[in-house]
Amino acid sequence: MNRKTFLYLAAGVFICGGLLCGHIPKSPPKRGKVTVSPNRTLTWEDFKQVDLIRGKSSINAICLSTCEVEILKVHSYSDHVKLEINAKINLQKDLTQVTRDFLDRSDQVRRQQVLHHENGHFAIAQIIGYRIVRDVNGREFDPRQYKVQLNGIIRENFKDWKRLDSQYDAQTTKPVNEEMQNRWDHFFQSEMAAVKKEIYQ
Repeated sequence: MNRKTFLYLAAGVFICGGLLCGHIPKSPPKRGKVTVSPNRTLTWEDFKQVDLIRGKSSINAICLSTCEVEILKVHSYSDHVKLEINAKINLQKDLTQVTRDFLDRSDQVRRQQVLHHENGHFAIAQIIGYRIVRDVNGREFDPRQYKVQLNGIIRENFKDWKRLDSQYDAQTTKPVNEEMQNRWDHFFQSEMAAVKKEIYQ
């Protein structure tokens, strides 16, 4: 075999090898997850019935959730680590409350209206969980400081959580504004879809 023939064969092997490598499935990207409890629309059965909420007769109902972030896995590289996390959204059943007076005196339409509004607060909590996962995915963390850096991401998202909750109440309940409620409903749907797409597609 002369030298020219050998070079052609070597080039052919290289090209074929490159094509084969292109068909080898790559491992899927590391992704975090969000778990929600309860993973459904809230009903009045999820609310604890009380005489007063925070000592105020003006509050009909309140929905409170927590977001706990758990590190599932730390992937180590030469100069950084990447994290897989689980953002756990949990309804706080003892602190998610409705007044007995409100349930007794309100008609079905009004009860449904308030319940729908409170589900919006639950949706905000879930959006924050997905945003935290999104912000962590693919980020290169300092191997010695990743917990501090992760806490920074959580704190920033929790600030946004507080802001969204306040804006939501101010724009939809002070006074009751059905048009603004519809706008927020659209935001919840579109934002949830957008952040899930960023994570999983």
